[in-house]
Amino acid sequence: MAQPTDNSSTAVVTNRKNETDITPCAEDVAASIVSDAERSAQSELRSTSEILKLAGCILRDRAGSVGGTLPTKTTIQFSPMLSPGRSGSDDSGSLNCGTGIMLPQISIETALPSSPRAPPPTSPTFDDSIHLPGKFGSLSSAEVKQKLTSSPIKRTELLSKLDGLDRVVPSSNNTFSNENKGAGHELVGKVARSSSAVSAAMQNAHAHANRIKNMAKKSHPRPQGITIGNSIEYSSMQDNSSSSLSSLAIDKSMHTRGLLSSKDHEHMPLWAKRKIAAEKQEYTNCARDPSEYFGQYEIHLSETIISHEFSRGDWTWATEWSPDGQYLALATENHGLAIVEAGISTVWKVIHDERIGKVKNDSTHAIRSIAWGGNFIALGGTGDAVSIVEPSLSSSSLPDDASVSSCGSSKRYSFDVVDRITETGFVGALSWLKNSNILAIGNREDQCLIAEVRRGEDGTVTSNVLHKIERSDWCNAVKFSHGGTKLAIGDRSGLLSVYLFVMIRPGEAPALSPLHDIPLEDNILDIQWSPEGKFLYTGGEDYSITVLDTAKYTILHKIGRDCWVNFVAPSRGGSYLAAGGYGVVSLFEVDKKWEDVTSLPVDGGMALSATWHPNDEHLSVCGQFNDVVVYEASCRRLPKGKCLRSKSSIVAVDVSPDEKMIAVGNETGLVTVFDASCSAFATIYETVIGSGGDMSMRWSPDGQLAITSGCTFVLLDTYSGEPGRHPESSAKFLVRKVIQGGSNFTCISISPNSRFIALAGDETRILDIKNDCSCVQVLDESNAIDQSYVIASAWSDDVFAMVGERPNLSTNLYIYDANEWELLFSIAFKVSITSLCLGPSVSEGLHYLAFGGENETVSIIEFRTHKRTWETVLQIPCESITNDLAWNDDGLLCIGDDNGTASVVDLSYLKSGNEVGEMSYNWQRQGVISATKLSRNFGRNAITSVCWIPPGSLAIGGSDGIVEIVDWTLDAGDAATRGCT
Repeated sequence: MAQPTDNSSTAVVTNRKNETDITPCAEDVAASIVSDAERSAQSELRSTSEILKLAGCILRDRAGSVGGTLPTKTTIQFSPMLSPGRSGSDDSGSLNCGTGIMLPQISIETALPSSPRAPPPTSPTFDDSIHLPGKFGSLSSAEVKQKLTSSPIKRTELLSKLDGLDRVVPSSNNTFSNENKGAGHELVGKVARSSSAVSAAMQNAHAHANRIKNMAKKSHPRPQGITIGNSIEYSSMQDNSSSSLSSLAIDKSMHTRGLLSSKDHEHMPLWAKRKIAAEKQEYTNCARDPSEYFGQYEIHLSETIISHEFSRGDWTWATEWSPDGQYLALATENHGLAIVEAGISTVWKVIHDERIGKVKNDSTHAIRSIAWGGNFIALGGTGDAVSIVEPSLSSSSLPDDASVSSCGSSKRYSFDVVDRITETGFVGALSWLKNSNILAIGNREDQCLIAEVRRGEDGTVTSNVLHKIERSDWCNAVKFSHGGTKLAIGDRSGLLSVYLFVMIRPGEAPALSPLHDIPLEDNILDIQWSPEGKFLYTGGEDYSITVLDTAKYTILHKIGRDCWVNFVAPSRGGSYLAAGGYGVVSLFEVDKKWEDVTSLPVDGGMALSATWHPNDEHLSVCGQFNDVVVYEASCRRLPKGKCLRSKSSIVAVDVSPDEKMIAVGNETGLVTVFDASCSAFATIYETVIGSGGDMSMRWSPDGQLAITSGCTFVLLDTYSGEPGRHPESSAKFLVRKVIQGGSNFTCISISPNSRFIALAGDETRILDIKNDCSCVQVLDESNAIDQSYVIASAWSDDVFAMVGERPNLSTNLYIYDANEWELLFSIAFKVSITSLCLGPSVSEGLHYLAFGGENETVSIIEFRTHKRTWETVLQIPCESITNDLAWNDDGLLCIGDDNGTASVVDLSYLKSGNEVGEMSYNWQRQGVISATKLSRNFGRNAITSVCWIPPGSLAIGGSDGIVEIVDWTLDAGDAATRGCT
């Protein structure tokens, strides 16, 4: 057999059973590649022989760096064919060419002849243990050293293992039968083309080898999908020396930030199933025998959907998660790039919001696509350029209140444009190659560009377009596979092309082999690979979702829609596929043959993009509407046993000061006190007060419970009396005071020192709790205020506020000095006010009050008692009438509305002690643009009562009879331990 030359390679197929060799001509293989390229109207591609030659150089370079020698011939051995029913995948599994024939398992014993320029062998230095990505866990240093320095076969096996291609293994007993000899020439050509994927494995293994040599000596095995440590750094695969300049270092562990391990992908299917069951009302419409009920409450599975919403004021074209899931990038029309810090607090904060600079003809670079890689964020759009942004986080310490800053007002974060790839045309799609700084760019110049971003020794970031793939029409979608060995491209003509993709050397054009062309019916708008590489999803203007089997690249399933499919988004766990168009984002269950099982409504227009969190913990949705909505796709904020359903609507909820008890009242007048300190609600005490209807209840700071219902007022106390004087009692509560009024009581509030109660009815009376609830003050006895329509009242250390409404007249807000009972302000409004609350005060004489009503707005006023002045400082739009307000000590304001939603906004900036007029507008803007919402909109529902439970949980009651606790204090570990509903 002739030795291979520098310009060709020879593949030898050994049939050990029949001792027959089939040796096809390398030129025939190359001609096949070229003809495929010409048929697809593609740019010039490397031949298979050159691919194998360069792959040999990679192995030779690796042998030079770790020791060992290479033989001088290439041998490809075949293993038995896989069964037709078994499909190949990108990250693991047999390679295939998309021709309908599964390729066999292969083993490349070596590559082409070694070069005299190869560096002399050196012995590597290994750490005590090597930790690998994926399912391989870890390898001992001795095992790695043995395989790298022993035979080429062992070395190839290790390199393949490092890349996850575990089926590329040596075989000693493989056969190739005589009846297949006639097809051997064609099959060898297919295997040769597939060898480029093995070359990619070798290239990726080169990066892994570099990381192995630089790993810390004392590292610990980490489970798949979770990073443990106090610092996370993204460093360049090809330039480790500059990692300190290009890293995003985060000084908090990922575990404490709530990033779940891969096993917690299970939470998302649970969330979806709960949502589906709630929509079908499986929990509420099931037939029950009345005798089955025990009391008025039963434990219920939560129906609450939690979302984080960001008001952008314009369309948002795309969102993208950072690789660690701690940040979310938003691309909004005329706004540029916004970065949201996700998961740290109840209300997520926008930490960066700036326009990208002008790049062409003095026009703004309007972003249409985002790709967040390991080192950089790539932004493409209308500016004839792709901007490269480097995210960084300063390690300098800041005070706690600095973390609430927004829109770049804090110096902790920076997202600077460090380079631009110019002359790209209009860019509509971007995709980073796994573990690299290689970027695929799809544009409207009928091209897919392959670019490389590099950092020089001086820290300067530069970029270079390595290759251009010419297309017949706009290139609207590009996507690298998760394993990095394939590239899918879709264009406006409807042509979907898949290539084997190999980066041979840094700075050189990639090696591309066309794998398959699939013509679809119309413009392709999005392409996504399933996580395991088994399916390829497309959506577009053909009004359908197309599912392709990557074993044969045939259309496996087609889902018809009634509008364009702007995006497809498979969940990272692979269980669901999200896809959207006009007015809705649909969720398809993969195991049910992509059945449309549920949907997320889109308010106001076309959904343009949806992106799953790296651990499926969230799903972000954006489009032709003003808000970006991020749904929490897990139930870990909803602990088991903390959701109850009553037979009647909930009208009042309050929590004891020690946080151990929660009092709930329903419209029948039933008041129930539950033990909230255990893992599930337990009934402590029940009584019936009044005749139902309007009810108000408040715990005093010292643990007494005041309740009004109808014309009855009751004060409950835990005081058990004096031994020998009072009868012993096993009840948790005793009735301390009962007052029967001539008219209905409307509201109740208690002073912070537990001394006084404000009881509103036909007049507002101040009762002294210490003196048997005797009346010490009647507000405005001159009747200048119509006391019969007092709707709500609130109390702080030195002020008392209440709202009075006159029929067909204005609504008045009254603020009193709580020490002298002097009226400080009387403010008239033309709208009806239904609720109010006072915020936390940190400066004497400076107060904030929130009120809302039928105008679907919550207003925040700042009043200064020492100056006798006030002003409206903020107005928060709501979805419906405001029913209840609660403002906690951390500055979080919860708004319960008539549309079944409880919204939480962060107003902690008002705790600075400065007047709003002295603050930056950025502080106020944060309170307007970000909100966390809890919705129960299945059927008609209103949130009637909300109450904070320190340090950050929230109790919610609604007209649907459900009362539950949403626990913001749970992190990922707690959720796994305590479970979720």
